[in-house]
Amino acid sequence: MENQQEAIARSRRRAAAAVLCVTVFAAAFIGVACFLHASSPKYSPNELGSQLAPTSDPLYVLLIGSDSRKGTALYTGKANEHAQVDQHSDIMTLMRIDPETYTITLVTVPRDTQLAGTSGKINDALAGGDPNEVVKVVETLTGITVDYYMMTTFTSFESLVDDLGGTVVDVPLKITTDDPSTGRDVTVAPGQSQSLDGSQTLVLARARKEYVEDQDALRQVNVRNIEVSLIEKVLANPGGIDDALLYLEEHTTTNMDFGLVASLAADFLLHRDDVTIYTCTGPHKGSVNEAGLWVIPEDKETWSLLMETVDAGEDPSGVVSLPSFPVS
Repeated sequence: MENQQEAIARSRRRAAAAVLCVTVFAAAFIGVACFLHASSPKYSPNELGSQLAPTSDPLYVLLIGSDSRKGTALYTGKANEHAQVDQHSDIMTLMRIDPETYTITLVTVPRDTQLAGTSGKINDALAGGDPNEVVKVVETLTGITVDYYMMTTFTSFESLVDDLGGTVVDVPLKITTDDPSTGRDVTVAPGQSQSLDGSQTLVLARARKEYVEDQDALRQVNVRNIEVSLIEKVLANPGGIDDALLYLEEHTTTNMDFGLVASLAADFLLHRDDVTIYTCTGPHKGSVNEAGLWVIPEDKETWSLLMETVDAGEDPSGVVSLPSFPVS
């Protein structure tokens, strides 16, 4: 039987590998360049066990999606046009990974939330380009300490999805909108289990005006479905993890140590049949304020209940009710 030290090391390996699996695939619109290198040193399980911190606590990773137009066909460089010289964190998915139960929980942090006593929205935190500022506002809102962040942009997310082989998701309505990479309109057909490439996946993740009410809340439902699809795709192909790491290096930026995480991934993938994925959203009901902006007021009571459920590793999907897609 394994001793206590070995059990702790094994638990920590599962945690770090879980972080890799989720962050490689989840979330839409997350960053620019990562610090992982294909030449990162390889470690044996015994060598790793001596280096890992003696903890099996759950980990939190914030997935950030920038709406910056830089590097896209939509970029004009004009300061008076949206997201041309600044950017916003229009996707914020707080991800909890439980190394003991193999539970992954994806929590949408609505971008239009307004912290009490402030005049702007929390997605303004990325205006200066520092993802650590986004982490701070999410920690203030949720009361959770965020261990890591990852970020991508329109073009890097699209490329990541293509490199991973696309997504398979339900598309509620016909969607036609521009692909920022090319500036050309892309149409996504409605239907269940639709196979989408990177461009189509990005279009689905961005679309909201097709929905008469609860526009951004419904958009975020699609985002979480995309995240789950990518997680499941990589878990179904453990032999492709090395390639996934290379794609991560090219398409994301993060404060995580992926040289170490890469060497831990195999253990988590061996337990892929034990993985449970929960998804939910934070409070998303809002209104137009005096300045004419749609805002969601900070709801401390609901966030407290939601994060208490998430932190306990339970299914939080019933804490905040979800809107329904309009019938096509």
